[in-house]
Amino acid sequence: MNEEIRTGRRDLVARVATLELLVSDLVDILWRVDPKAMEQLAREAGHDLEIQNSRTSLPAGEHQRERLFTVLNDRKRTLRRRRTTTAA
Repeated sequence: MNEEIRTGRRDLVARVATLELLVSDLVDILWRVDPKAMEQLAREAGHDLEIQNSRTSLPAGEHQRERLFTVLNDRKRTLRRRRTTTAA
């Protein structure tokens, strides 16, 4: 039973890592296809993060606020433009 749990977690980690790579590749492609739209998305992500930081939260919801902050921060980080080197 314990081995099944470890294998399941390893499989889940591999799947999540694969999804993260796919999303990263997709974001890079979108930057190439429509940089203006991606700049708008990046600005919106930054704005959403600022809004979340300026809100006063209820004491009981602090852990939810931290989770939302993490998600919004990851979104902002993911949408940043990355410098890519292209082989000519």
